[in-house]
Amino acid sequence: MPISPGMMADFIIGIILFLLGISVGSFLNVVADRVPAGKSIVHPPSHCFNCGHSLEPRDLFPIVSYLLLRGKCRYCGKSFTARSMLVELATGLLFALAYVACGQTWQLPAALIYCSFFVVLFITGLEQGILPHVIVYPGIALALIIALLSPLTGTLPGIISSLEGLCLSFGFFFLLQGVPRIFKQSILDFGDVGMAGLIGASVGFPLVLVALCMAVPAGGLTAALLIVFKARKLNQPLQFGPFLTCAGLITLFYGNDIFDACSQLFW
Repeated sequence: MPISPGMMADFIIGIILFLLGISVGSFLNVVADRVPAGKSIVHPPSHCFNCGHSLEPRDLFPIVSYLLLRGKCRYCGKSFTARSMLVELATGLLFALAYVACGQTWQLPAALIYCSFFVVLFITGLEQGILPHVIVYPGIALALIIALLSPLTGTLPGIISSLEGLCLSFGFFFLLQGVPRIFKQSILDFGDVGMAGLIGASVGFPLVLVALCMAVPAGGLTAALLIVFKARKLNQPLQFGPFLTCAGLITLFYGNDIFDACSQLFW
């Protein structure tokens, strides 16, 4: 079958967005490493954490530099983890997927912004067990601004839907976090509450229900299994961050399809 000009254009745009994504992913690695520690994201320049040598431009090509150097520092030979490369690759794929899902609409830049926030928060939640407020709450504010511009751009959700999603998800997780504290127990960190609010503001109501219905059972079941296999103590707070971010990404791209399928199944 011959390739149409439209298909070729979509392929080229997808490649461009993939390359943009791996470059953004390189920056997101820096944000995830430095922001939780209260460090500047611009100073000092990128350097080897072992020998302290500043990295040259040839050392900073996303994915390529890691592969050419075989995951080691050019200057001291210390091995790096593959995390930076995997984050770059994942961000590139997410950016390309965003184009497949959104096409050439104003929804696309909004989706790219949300993907960037979710990737950073996935890293910090998985590695450090924290969801920094300095990332989460500016993300909520930005999501509300994007929703407020909906009449001009056609992006979804609109501001009412976004506020409903924010209030529902934030309120639900606030109760999950707050009620057990009455009995001097701790189930969730307050960062999870903010993260739930970010997802609600990003996808709006009713799609936030899709995200919650994925994240809450997945996180709870995982915690229960860890307790059963004695890999986690009963009184340890649940780390919902990675589950919330994954649910947010799935809902961002496929929330409407999932919601429609569930509606047909149950109503």
